[in-house]
Amino acid sequence: MAAWAQRITPVICIEPPESLLLEVAGSIELFGGLLAIKKALSDEIENRRLSFQLCAAPTALASLWLARNRSDDALSQDQLARRIGSLPLQVTRWPNAIQTLLKDMGIRTVSDCFRLPRDGFARRVGQGYLEDLDKVLGKRFDLRPGFKVPERWSSKIELFEETSEAYIFIEAIDKMLDGLVAKLRKHQSQVQSLSVSFEHLHRHPTVEHFDLIEPSHQKDRLLNLIGDRLERVVLPVPAVAVGLSTDSFRPMSFRDPGLFAATSVEASASVLIERLRGRFGVNRVYGVGLVAEHRPEYAWSKVVDEIPGSSAETAAVSPWARCRPLWVLPSPLPLSSCTAQFHYKGSLQLRSEPERIESGWWDDKDVSRDYYTAIGACGRKLWIYQDRVGTGWYLHGIFG
Repeated sequence: MAAWAQRITPVICIEPPESLLLEVAGSIELFGGLLAIKKALSDEIENRRLSFQLCAAPTALASLWLARNRSDDALSQDQLARRIGSLPLQVTRWPNAIQTLLKDMGIRTVSDCFRLPRDGFARRVGQGYLEDLDKVLGKRFDLRPGFKVPERWSSKIELFEETSEAYIFIEAIDKMLDGLVAKLRKHQSQVQSLSVSFEHLHRHPTVEHFDLIEPSHQKDRLLNLIGDRLERVVLPVPAVAVGLSTDSFRPMSFRDPGLFAATSVEASASVLIERLRGRFGVNRVYGVGLVAEHRPEYAWSKVVDEIPGSSAETAAVSPWARCRPLWVLPSPLPLSSCTAQFHYKGSLQLRSEPERIESGWWDDKDVSRDYYTAIGACGRKLWIYQDRVGTGWYLHGIFG
């Protein structure tokens, strides 16, 4: 709605969660009066089947408070003080604690606030709320961030004939990416998701979506990501046109690589993960996250939406997690089994004090184990435990 309202005025502010503020003083003459502007807004909002209340006032905050109370317009400064003063405190949407404080003082309307001593009001209620009273009457500037339509980009190339050849699609996308990258650099922006659409005759288009782990403006990175996917895309019928579109542009950001770092390890990891997900699917390439759980088989989870953590995040990992192997077997193996013996080949030497884990009584999966770090005859470092209930020994993890 804010984007549509730019047909009336370029000065628009969104007031969360449900309000729009429009500066229409410069548009009144163009549209032939305030009533014409309100009619244009009303028609559009009704077409969208939304409930609404329009209210005009000399200040932004006054129009907002009047609209919340479904009051009439206040078109002059004389009307403004009278109309605003009669409003209940609820229209301010100040915190409940502040409104309760004022009600305990006998304050019921905005005019009651006007009558209070300014110094006492600022001291007992807060300087910010006193400034709101000045803004609503136009005694203080009310600077607000303006609304700007999110920048997006799209392009389409029509092919000379119907085709299903991937290299033809790649050539077309390569040309479109040249235009996209040029615009991104011009606006100092980057994108995090792309869509490639294949248009067919007498059939809905086939659309492929691409999500980057981190926003990017690099053509090679975008082209490789798209190319990996298109090599395996099977179209239902040949395509006659190829389109490329993006999500909203994001401000370009750069990471300081440090004095001696030639490349960013995290950026390289992001590119690798993106290409692996393009080949095998998003749900098949994931990270590992910690869960607040002592039992090893339940102490981790799949992480799909986040990239591997930085060194600062790694430093916050619990000390007990650092003593555990990354490779935990799907299920513990008895040390006497052939599969377990393959890993230690003969004998085992314990190299750590026991880590006792007793947990799970609440979900009927309780365990009572003593875990040890052990070295096999072949030199492999293993994670084993003794079941304190059944007294058996098991292999549960392997260190790198």
